[in-house]
Amino acid sequence: MKYTLQEKEISSGSYTFERELDGFVITPKKGKTTNEIDIKEVVIVDNELIDKHAKKAFDKKIKELTNLMLIVLNSDDSTDDDASIVLDEVSKLKSIIINKYKKYITDSLYKNYMKKIIILEEEFKRNFMYNKYYMESENKIVRGRSR
Repeated sequence: MKYTLQEKEISSGSYTFERELDGFVITPKKGKTTNEIDIKEVVIVDNELIDKHAKKAFDKKIKELTNLMLIVLNSDDSTDDDASIVLDEVSKLKSIIINKYKKYITDSLYKNYMKKIIILEEEFKRNFMYNKYYMESENKIVRGRSR
């Protein structure tokens, strides 16, 4: 494998490097620069580093998603709109994994996180429907003829 970096001088006095690397591209957050170096993007070529970065990103997103799910499930006045927002976030996370990460991460990591997301989605649907229909019927007062 061969890597080529070509240095070009720009009129402002800074340097850029053209890359011929095929890897996962990360752009740093805005405002995160040092005094000497302004980094526009980082290309990760090593598969192990890509997997570590993806695990960190997936775990953070799944934790946020489960917190959102718990808020909706534990709320007494949650509506169908709240559930649809959660399910939209689940589908958004699935599409990010499929479109952005699939070609860079290993198949085992991809399958593992897709299983986790599908299980979370199914459990949320089941619990939300249980809370909505069965718990409401238990809270209704049954009136009838008594002796």
